[in-house]
Formats: sequence, structure tokens, C-alpha cells
Amino acid sequence: MDRRRLALLPLLPCVAGLALAGCGGGDDDGGVPAGAVAKVGDTVVSKADYDRLQRFQLMRISRQVTNGKLFQSAQPKLLDVTPPFTACIRTATESVPAEAKAQITAAQIKQACENIPERLKTDAVQQLIATEVIKQEAEDDDVEVSDGDVDKALDAAYTQEIDGRKNLAKFKTLTGLDEGIFRQLVRQSLTYQKVTEKIASDAGPVTDDDVRKDFDDNRDQYGQPETRELHVVLAKDEADAKAARTALEGGATFASVAQQYSTDEQSRAQGGKLTQVQRAQLEKAAGDAAFSAGATELAGPVRTDLGWYVIRVDKITPGKAVSFDSVKTAIRQQLQQTKPQQAVAKWEADVLKRWKAKTDCAPGYNLVAFCKNQVTPKTGTTTGVAPATGD
Repeated sequence: MDRRRLALLPLLPCVAGLALAGCGGGDDDGGVPAGAVAKVGDTVVSKADYDRLQRFQLMRISRQVTNGKLFQSAQPKLLDVTPPFTACIRTATESVPAEAKAQITAAQIKQACENIPERLKTDAVQQLIATEVIKQEAEDDDVEVSDGDVDKALDAAYTQEIDGRKNLAKFKTLTGLDEGIFRQLVRQSLTYQKVTEKIASDAGPVTDDDVRKDFDDNRDQYGQPETRELHVVLAKDEADAKAARTALEGGATFASVAQQYSTDEQSRAQGGKLTQVQRAQLEKAAGDAAFSAGATELAGPVRTDLGWYVIRVDKITPGKAVSFDSVKTAIRQQLQQTKPQQAVAKWEADVLKRWKAKTDCAPGYNLVAFCKNQVTPKTGTTTGVAPATGD
């Protein structure tokens, strides 16, 4: 999908990372003081910080919707996302690239604009909570990010967010914010990076036992799976499938039957023939039928989500197992990448569980997974501790 098109569809979360299924309880604020949006442990997240970050998030969305051209204007303007969203819809419509106009409907643009206010709220709350969580996790792990580290990364942040340091004056006029917010976001990004690098490093090297266990647990993924040569008819309903089978049993050719009854253009064009089919490539019911029948046998009619299958097995090529010694080097190389990733994923799940238990959000702001009293937002939920990204 065109990258520019994504900005105009219902906007993706700006924060990614931990995932959580389901919702929390009701609207109890858990003692969040007045003038605050959340309480993370003993730390209060103020409404002033929320308002400040929400303006930054609106700048990001404005830049996305204008296809990155926001700061090319002499006097850039933030996207107007007040109901009935007329200005937002107009700006978004005018920004659709010519080659994407046929793919993006007016209804999609309208829905995207209507979703922005709640997305702004969700992302701002999530970012502020994530900032505090990362900070405290880093302190517990003795991870530090120096001012020098932040200084080195600032230019890249300016380029990513506002097309370079040269647009700082425009940014300040546009949002009422200063460069301090860039330092804050860069520090969080670097802190998250350093913490997860430490977690990954602590996972340790891949051992011989790790390699052997992966092989034993995933034998089906190694070697060459069984394949079958098939002829199929995918009929629209059971009646057509039964008629197709009757015709085949009466001596009709598969090509003629497929031409008459099959709704699958690709296999019909080949006379119903499918080659080197693996079980996993078929819908479960069709796969079970095709791989339980013997050579030259007919199977079906079999009902699937796509329609009704009649299948003939023409040839069976047995699978080939491989020895442990022949794949152990490849497994080790794979685990050297996945073992650190799995360690980070496990840490993220643990962080979410621990901090959710001690994070209270004010009613109306309890839309993210870290809120003990989380409710489901209308436009989806943002759930991570990873730092926000730009475009």
C-alpha cells in the first residue's frame, strides 16, 4: 500500500510495543488528583503535560495528512479537527496523491478525520505513561542516558519530525512548544533502546540445548513436507458439487467439469489441476480431505469458506525428514536473532502486567492498556511502552 495513503486512512497508533487483549474495569480513578490525567505509581501525570504532548501529536498528524509538506509552507497550520471536521476533510482530500484518488473514498477520509480527536487523546496519555514507566524501569536496571547521548540524536529527531532544525521557529509558532519536547522524546527513545538492549544481552548465548529443543519442537518445519498433485472443482454450492462428482464418476473429464462448475478461475483455466500442493496451503477441511484420500481417489463434496470442493488425488510425493546435524547450524543462526527478541517480548509482557496494577487513569483518559481501569476507546487502543515514532 502506498505509504502516503496510510496517513489518510484511520490513523495508526503513534506508540507501538506491548500488546494486551481485553479491557479493564469501570471508571474508578483510583485517587488521581484534580488537574491530572493519570497516576503512575507515585508519579502524577499532569493535564498540562497532556495538553503539551497532544499539540505535538496533532503536529505529527498534520504533517502526515499533508504528505510531509507541512513545513514547506511559509506559515504552516495545524489540522483543524473540530466537528463537523469540514476543514480536516478538505485538507485531507486535497492532499490525496493523484495515483491514490481511485483507492480512497470520501467516507474513508471523513472517518479518518472523525477518529483523530480520540486518537490524539489515546496517544498522548499512552506516551506520557510510557515515558514514566521506561524511566523507572531504566532506574531499576541502572541504565542511564546522558545529555551528550541526547545531543547526538537530536538532529535526526528534528529531521524526522519537522524536516530539520531549520524549521524550529515555525514549529514553535505552530505549536507553542519549544525544543524541550524533542529532548524529552529522544531521551525516552534512547532509554527504551538501552533497556531493551540490556534485556536482549541478558538472554545469553544460544546453547546446544536451545538448538536441540527447537528442532524437537518444530520437526514439521524442517525437511520437505508431503506434496500432492490434485485436480479440484470449487463449486458455489453443495448441489453443484454433487453434480460435478456425479459427472466425474460417469467418465467426464476434469477439465470439462471444472469448466462447467468451478468458480475458481485459476484452477479452472488449468483444467482443475493443482501441482505440488502442501496441506497447509489448503483450507483445513479441503486439506484434510485431500491428504487423507489415496491416489486416484475422489474426495468430497467438502464444505469450506470458499465454497464446496470435489478433489481427486493424482500423485502423492512423500515428505522427507532431515537430520538434526543437517539443520543445526541454520537453527543456531535463527535462534541468535529470535532468542533476544523473545527475551524482550517476555520483559514487555511483564512490564505491562506490573505497571497496569499500579497505574490509575482519570475517567475519560482511561483508554490505554496501562490503565488499571481501562475501557475500550471507540477508535482502538494504543498499548505499548516503545517510544512514539513519526511518519
